[in-house]
Formats: sequence, structure tokens, C-alpha cells
Amino acid sequence: MSSSSYTGIGISLAGTWECGACGARGDGWYDPDDGLTLHDEHGDPFVADDHDCEAS
Repeated sequence: MSSSSYTGIGISLAGTWECGACGARGDGWYDPDDGLTLHDEHGDPFVADDHDCEAS
């Protein structure tokens, strides 16, 4: 089963995310109530499906 919206974003235990395709990084964590929370390099929140991947 695959999803076309998968961006390749992985979250580390240190609370950072990195896109496996383009190498973009920022803060990220998983909250049981809010789900996956990501912040871009400017600190602005966004959802993983909205990642503007430089590799595409």
C-alpha cells in the first residue's frame, strides 16, 4: 500500500524532521492529541502533505 502524498519526511527522537528527498529540516514532534506537528526553517507550522519539496 502506497500513498502519492508521502513526502519522505522522518522525525528523529531529538525533535527534528528531515525530508529524505531534498534534505530540508526543521522542528517536529508527534502529539497524541494534535498528531504530527512540523515547523519549517522559519518556525512556521505546516502539515507534512504541504511540504514544498525541492526535489520534485
